[in-house]
Amino acid sequence: MKKMIGYALGLIVGLVVLAAAFWFTNPLGLRDTVLANQIVQMRVAPSRLSNPKSPADYGMTYTDVDIMTDDNVRLSAWEIPAAAPSDRTVILNHPLTTTRYGSDAGLDGVSAEFLPMVKHLHDAGYNIVMYDHRGQGDSDGGLGRKAIGTEVPVGAGVTEWQDVVASLKYVLDHPSFGDDEIIFMSQCMGANATFLAWQKEPELFANPQIKALVANQPTLSYNMTDRFIRAKTGIDLVDRVLETQLEKYGFGFANALETVPSVTVPILFSQVEKDEYTFNTETGKNDIQEIIDATNTEHEVIWIGTEHPNAFGSDKRFDGYQYFNQHPGQLLDFMSRQFS
Repeated sequence: MKKMIGYALGLIVGLVVLAAAFWFTNPLGLRDTVLANQIVQMRVAPSRLSNPKSPADYGMTYTDVDIMTDDNVRLSAWEIPAAAPSDRTVILNHPLTTTRYGSDAGLDGVSAEFLPMVKHLHDAGYNIVMYDHRGQGDSDGGLGRKAIGTEVPVGAGVTEWQDVVASLKYVLDHPSFGDDEIIFMSQCMGANATFLAWQKEPELFANPQIKALVANQPTLSYNMTDRFIRAKTGIDLVDRVLETQLEKYGFGFANALETVPSVTVPILFSQVEKDEYTFNTETGKNDIQEIIDATNTEHEVIWIGTEHPNAFGSDKRFDGYQYFNQHPGQLLDFMSRQFS
């Protein structure tokens, strides 16, 4: 018995040594190849999350609806009419690795739930249409055996512009909301997708019914991916990940600096300033400042964190998706000023 235990312990130690040697020596670049493929897979086919709550949990009447994109992907959505007839509609989308509900797991110990914020919008008299992006939540998409309906990869903003276009067409064709004034509230990946939608479909987005955009934590995707990989693995791997994604799927990372200049309406930006994945320690500024500087329209910014008014959270990225649940004042003020 003692000999068997000794053999087992020896085997475990040997495997640990081999794994450590593989990790630190990176033989023939195999470690980097394995990691790059895993990271790309996490980007284009993230684990599906459910929607554990609905608007009804917050006293809002709603309808489950489907929105079809031009490339034939069904998006699952909630349509939440205001309590009294309203001519103002907010179209809401979500970040990567969440759903229209949010994510109980969140990131770095911080969860996200959007419905408390939506309740504030509802109580302010707005209709809301909120949807799951392709390949996430209850929408079609995804890859391989885990795909639902039409098989398509998640693009982290690069392909989701088609979802933004579909959500706008859905509202414009709606029997009750079709004549409404519209504000987009787009978050992280969803914000980058919205910038790209403006660039791709300028005539559609020139519609005067569109009054403004709230861009909650858009990113410079290359920079954020680089910092995220370094934080989680300690390895400089972003270029390898980009090359792998381009080779396998034909698209790279979203580039907000190229697309945000296309937006033609006022923008309210919001950002956790000291978020480690978007804060540039060399310049002492958050990456969003570069996006703001590239914006051609009137704009405002809400900085979120422990050192700002309404001190909130712990300077973690997902604090930015909880802030308006407790501090909706600036958001509601911006929206009220943009609507007629």
